[in-house]
Amino acid sequence: MSKIRVPGVPIWATIYMLVVIAFGVILGIPALIGEGFTDLQTIGWGGRELGVAVGAIIALVLRNALAYFLIFVIGSFRELSDMLEALDETPSNTSSAIQVGVFLVIGIACAVVSYRAMSTESTSA
Repeated sequence: MSKIRVPGVPIWATIYMLVVIAFGVILGIPALIGEGFTDLQTIGWGGRELGVAVGAIIALVLRNALAYFLIFVIGSFRELSDMLEALDETPSNTSSAIQVGVFLVIGIACAVVSYRAMSTESTSA
């Protein structure tokens, strides 16, 4: 893990980055080629998921707190829109909204620790 860890970013944030990549690839590629696991996983949805996963892979390769921060912010907005979409369904899909909300909270926490690491990098340089 030390090879992919960013100085100042806790290991749990890096592990979550790996989860973002896994979900993005596993769910994104099938949806992108029109074979999503549900009707909601459209080609556009797959492209969005895969795009975040590719960005996360780049962030891991760069080992940079700013790249981590950006991916976690992007992912948090993705989760927020998914949560709002679940609540807008008729009837509301509250259980899905809560599940996505958990990922939203984790993503925000990861963005905060990445921002702090980024701030520490800039003051120590």
